[in-house]
Amino acid sequence: MITGRTKILAVVGSPISHSLSPIIHNFAYRQMGLDAVYVAIDAKQGYIEEVLSGLCFMQNLVGFNVTIPYKEAVVRLMDISSEEVNAIGAVNTVKRGEDKLIGYNTDWQGFLESLRVNDIGPPRSALLLGAGGASKAVAYALSRMGVERLYVSNRNPTRLEIFLRRFPDFEPVDWDQDSLSGLLSGVEMVINTTSLGMDGVSLPPVDLEKLPKGAVVYDLIYEPETPLIKWARELGLVALDGLDMLILQALFAMRIWFGDSPEFGPVKAHLLNWRGKDGGA
Repeated sequence: MITGRTKILAVVGSPISHSLSPIIHNFAYRQMGLDAVYVAIDAKQGYIEEVLSGLCFMQNLVGFNVTIPYKEAVVRLMDISSEEVNAIGAVNTVKRGEDKLIGYNTDWQGFLESLRVNDIGPPRSALLLGAGGASKAVAYALSRMGVERLYVSNRNPTRLEIFLRRFPDFEPVDWDQDSLSGLLSGVEMVINTTSLGMDGVSLPPVDLEKLPKGAVVYDLIYEPETPLIKWARELGLVALDGLDMLILQALFAMRIWFGDSPEFGPVKAHLLNWRGKDGGA
């Protein structure tokens, strides 16, 4: 039962109906014995400042997550930001403290930890597809891993230019199959941070057959099997979807809010079970 003492947490984005975060968090809170509830807030585009201003003064609000399309837009609305937010330029976790909003980024931690739980070590070279908020978190993680050769490609040249100002160690590559295919034979990891594949049909312009044996294809989309992931598995490449990263960034957020989190394994098992009953949605 929700009472006046129940701690409130949320995810803010638009659209938000597809989000798995409430399933993850509410199960985790039960595991932790917390009197807390996590809800999804669909914030009308153009009004994110007003939404966050209201959340700031909710006395029983502990914090909230931020997702597409607001991760970069809310940075300027934080009263305090962590070192990682300043480096990445995107916020995905917010803690409310004394009528102030404190911004964090746990996406980069979730990405790093997802590699660890899947026994994947740092690649020598990586190609990043996309230049938005999620891609910047992955770029920050790759930089911290000490990857020797870093490439990035994006459909929007303006966004790519903004990305490169923040991450000048990345080498830009044109968004076309010929340009990308020319370097794939020397790339050990491809990370898709774009929305291509969410429709179950579209693919980024990469020919996975050009990748070396044992290369990793990582699609941040957490649908059960995007076209990119399906193709990678057919070729015998190492393929990862975004589900582990989604869960792990949530667990890191809980540690910010509560100082603790449950184990990864039971949370993933619950989510997979829920997905099975829900028809894989």
